[in-house]
Amino acid sequence: MIESLFQRQAIIAKHMESPLVNEREDYLRHLAVEEKCQTSIQDRATLLMDVIRVMNMTRLRPVDRNEIALAAERWAAEELVYRRHAGCKTSARRFILAARSWFRFHGLLIQAEKPTCWFDQILEDFVHEMRYKLELSPFTIKHASPRARSFLIWAATRHDNLKSISPQDIDDFFATKREIGWRPSTLAGLCHSVRMLLKFLESRGWCKAGLWRVIRHPTIRRCDTGAIGPSWKDVRRLIDKTDGTKPRDLRAKAILLLCAVYGLRANEITRLSLNDFDWYNETFTVRRSKRGRTQQFPIQFEVGEGIIRYLQNGRPHCSCRNLFVTQFGPYRPLTSVWAVVAKRMRKLGIKAHNFGPHSLRHACATQLLRTGTALRDIADFLGHRSMGSVSIYAKYDSRTLREVAAFRLRGVR
Repeated sequence: MIESLFQRQAIIAKHMESPLVNEREDYLRHLAVEEKCQTSIQDRATLLMDVIRVMNMTRLRPVDRNEIALAAERWAAEELVYRRHAGCKTSARRFILAARSWFRFHGLLIQAEKPTCWFDQILEDFVHEMRYKLELSPFTIKHASPRARSFLIWAATRHDNLKSISPQDIDDFFATKREIGWRPSTLAGLCHSVRMLLKFLESRGWCKAGLWRVIRHPTIRRCDTGAIGPSWKDVRRLIDKTDGTKPRDLRAKAILLLCAVYGLRANEITRLSLNDFDWYNETFTVRRSKRGRTQQFPIQFEVGEGIIRYLQNGRPHCSCRNLFVTQFGPYRPLTSVWAVVAKRMRKLGIKAHNFGPHSLRHACATQLLRTGTALRDIADFLGHRSMGSVSIYAKYDSRTLREVAAFRLRGVR
């Protein structure tokens, strides 16, 4: 494995002559199976050399996190010519991550016992409720769980049971967040999660009734900053200027078209697979990021042409079934859609409140509104459950808000 990573014989000999070569090679093969890029595996191989040197590892043995942290401090403090970040926290962090991953792979990382709290089982039941009864998206559960936990941790400092929580406790909890500078948008997410938690606790009879009604969401003035997305003229300029023949340009243009024409979210684009496209019937399927719903769309001509050009001349031949993959091997699904869009928006000097796929989603919705599409049709097209989620676009362009009979795909051009 090491011989395939490096070319210089001196470096290969150094790696092969160091202790625990078989154990290191087993781990590096594991990283290759996980489809880590070659540069990352090379860096990890070099870090492992420092791990066994600093920790005096002549044979594998169980280690704990404290021993690794102390070794990382010694390693980061070393004054070595080739290390540009000598002594900085980033260096220590890199050492810790590499060492933990290596020992964990061999089952020798001693895990510290996680202290249990009286509310751990309650939080587990709450997550189960969100996942199976409420059928919330994984994204919502991922963010709601730590917010609910933070409230329970704070409540545990005052009470030893949920029945003792009062409306004043809830007011004090949110007051502490405002005092440390939490913004209204962040507080709104916290309010939503805590309200869900208190409703769940009330349904089980574990807290006083009506506590969730005490929570009031902060006012968020969404329209103070103007339109979030760029103008449609700038969107068309962005697409037209992305017209190169290099693989990265072909991939970028296909992504930009999906964002602008269909208003897809970043994670909806990354989840697109080759099997989602029915070229015979000229349709494709989108798996929405919320509630796991699916929608089917006709393949608009310009979008179809952009994707076909990417498949023929830009996408590498690989076993990965995702539509968009990395440019270099080992090939794996593309994850950084934001960087692809934002980089080109900034290069052209396009003005917008924010950058990335979501700004093009806003531009798509605003353009649909200007062409006379009803809010209900826009909500359906973008995968929203209610018109409330798209009412923000009406605020930005209220003078053109009007009802039409039906949605027409060519209106987005």
